[in-house]
Amino acid sequence: MERDLLELLACPRCGAEGLSLSGAFEISCPSCGARYPIVNGVPRLLPAGLAKSLRRKERYTERLMEKMRMGEDPQDAADPDTDRFMWEHHLYNWGKWVVYGDAEAAAIFLAYADKGARDLRRFIDKRCGGVSGKRLLYVGSGNDTLVALPLQQAGAFLVNMDVVGESVEDLLKSGARNCVCGDVRNLPFRSGSFDVVFSKGSLHHSQPIDRPLQEMVRVAVSGGHIIAVEPNRDMPLPRFPLPAGLGHPTPYEQSLSRDDVVRILSGEGIDRFHCAAFTRTAPGTPPWLARTWERLGRVMPRVFDRLAFEFVVHGRKP
Repeated sequence: MERDLLELLACPRCGAEGLSLSGAFEISCPSCGARYPIVNGVPRLLPAGLAKSLRRKERYTERLMEKMRMGEDPQDAADPDTDRFMWEHHLYNWGKWVVYGDAEAAAIFLAYADKGARDLRRFIDKRCGGVSGKRLLYVGSGNDTLVALPLQQAGAFLVNMDVVGESVEDLLKSGARNCVCGDVRNLPFRSGSFDVVFSKGSLHHSQPIDRPLQEMVRVAVSGGHIIAVEPNRDMPLPRFPLPAGLGHPTPYEQSLSRDDVVRILSGEGIDRFHCAAFTRTAPGTPPWLARTWERLGRVMPRVFDRLAFEFVVHGRKP
């Protein structure tokens, strides 16, 4: 783990700064005494409750899968925070299994991911005046090499963070330099640490989104950029059948409205908003319909931007 990354970290338990390395495999907090392991090069700065639940992840996942096979309600309403956390691990492993095991699913996923990554990199570069020499935080990065590695190569000091430790471990193995396991509701970073804080397709896993967005604003510098890309709750087009697994949401996923995102960010003082369509049609949309919808969007963006599959919201912190 790089020293520059350590200097950005804060204790998720008490919020203290100045965390220190205790040997090669642990980070400690000088204020509350909390200790956080470094697993395969990735510091795991999870809230205590989520960290403890990892000990029973395999049993939890087996029980979840059995409930799904039996047609029972797989949610655990008694402990939604842990349940949501475990669902994210299941979703990551399920997604890898589908993409690696189904050629059609892999083609759809890679085409969607490649276009989305290119568009996001261009958007960040244009709206933020380039990335070289800037500190960026990718919230909910998963193992997104298509976004992380090019931004890193362009000179950004990029920190990738996800609640699923295995995903950022995979990203680190692929060449990313700075990866952290943490919770978006309690970002393990100092206030005012990043020039750009962005997410793509992860906030709708974290309902209600007020706290995640507030945390993203907190860790941005004054004048910093906040960028959120999300599936559009108001999209009128149907979502077409996908290969088994690609359309496999958790019970906690709910698409968002860009107006909700703007409202919450405005309440945190964010201004100078720029809102636009990001991806106009959903993965798996028949090509003829996708082409038609894209053309209509380019001709009448004021109408069709609000009907896109994904929207993007960009704002500045005063």
